[in-house]
Amino acid sequence: MRFKEYSIVAISLFGISTGPAAFGLASIGVVSEPMSIEFGWSRTAISAAVSIMMLCTAACLPIAGRIIDRLGARRVLIPSILLLALSMAGLAFVQSYWQFIALYIAMGTIAVGTNSTAYMRVITSWFDHRRGLAIGIAGSGTGLGFAYVPVFTQALVEHWGWRAGYLGLALILLLGTLPLVLLAIHEAPEHDAPHDRPEARAAQQGDSIREAMRKADFWVLGGIFVVLAFVLYGLIPHLVPLLQDRGVSAGQAAWIASLFGSAAFAGRLLIGFMVDQFDARRIAVIFFSLSALGLLLLALPLPTWAFLPAALLLGGSLGAEVDMLAYLTSRYFGLRSFAQIFSTLFAAVMVAMGLGPLAFGFVFDMSGSYTAILAIGAPICLVAAGMVLLLSSYAQRARGGQVTTT
Repeated sequence: MRFKEYSIVAISLFGISTGPAAFGLASIGVVSEPMSIEFGWSRTAISAAVSIMMLCTAACLPIAGRIIDRLGARRVLIPSILLLALSMAGLAFVQSYWQFIALYIAMGTIAVGTNSTAYMRVITSWFDHRRGLAIGIAGSGTGLGFAYVPVFTQALVEHWGWRAGYLGLALILLLGTLPLVLLAIHEAPEHDAPHDRPEARAAQQGDSIREAMRKADFWVLGGIFVVLAFVLYGLIPHLVPLLQDRGVSAGQAAWIASLFGSAAFAGRLLIGFMVDQFDARRIAVIFFSLSALGLLLLALPLPTWAFLPAALLLGGSLGAEVDMLAYLTSRYFGLRSFAQIFSTLFAAVMVAMGLGPLAFGFVFDMSGSYTAILAIGAPICLVAAGMVLLLSSYAQRARGGQVTTT
């Protein structure tokens, strides 16, 4: 990778770490307890904000993908980052539940352009042969966010309260993400060129959204990642409260959540390297099966040390989710309508991301424990691993236009 490509991958990594998926999910587990004390809201009510944000994102992502394909990633990212920063800052001043929900809705609608779709569009335009590694590095931004956001937010909460946590996240967006995107994020030159020029033709190869939806692989991919997202992202906002219920202190719980994020970060780097070397389907089966083991470790009445391998297994498996979806989308359907196809699939995944936290919160409020939902989640992950076997052999579309099967 040349310096320009390195910088784009690195900035995409950081940008994704500051998106709604990381900032919205990883912070709410830390602030839920003090918010519950101040306002009297239940865990279901608080986690519902994340669910609503995800559902709104799911509704808006296909539209955002179409706009990104038409206008370019940069023109969507810049205003979206500003709107996300304003939404995060606004959370520091909420006085009622409807204000809290309204701002999470804003993060899922007007700030939807800060999700990984725009960054993935840029990455896939710059890389072909090492696309898996590039996607893995950039996509590990979500894991990076899950690693530092709980610790960063917890430090602010301990010193200045939960409102300071949201203000700190808003400042990261304004002083970090926005200047970096302005400095370096844009598609490769052929993506900026008129479509009738020869260098643009390779970038326009692949399926349209309608052509993709007529293929079985489109629906199998959607099914795999929907069921995974329901379980893995359902757990994230409840991980810190779950650990505290098991007798772990707030500070220790935040660090274990950070370990979860660190494992997701490392897992995405490892997976990004591996999918360039081996069949991505085999890798998916392995990692999805490991997530089932991690859920069982949390469900069983084991000593607190078991939380550490559980966090590592689940975090590492999370690395196989969105990045694998982006990689397989580019390989199965090409780049012609990548943002629209990926965002459509990701929209379905976001619905599951939204319903998962709500389901976890509902089970806890009804039973006083997360054990039942964790026990159900383990076989769900095994079902996802089995569904991978239904995928056909994917094609690798080279920049020069030749198509070679793996």
